[in-house]
Amino acid sequence: MSQEHIIVWWDTTSVPESWCVNLHKRNSNGQDEHVLDSRSEDFPINVDGFGPFEEDLLISSLKNSFPDAKIILKF
Repeated sequence: MSQEHIIVWWDTTSVPESWCVNLHKRNSNGQDEHVLDSRSEDFPINVDGFGPFEEDLLISSLKNSFPDAKIILKF
């Protein structure tokens, strides 16, 4: 079971609308902690380069950067 999971969603509340990505990791107590998100300068992928119907390309990029993470697409 992966210790990391990624939540991806199209944020209609942001201006302009864009993809948002949150990386969570299970800590030593078995609880999920927020580790990193796509708004951080340290995030390895520029999600602004993906349009609203390019979730497959975004997910592919996330798999390359986080190969062991479980990816969840939220609608």
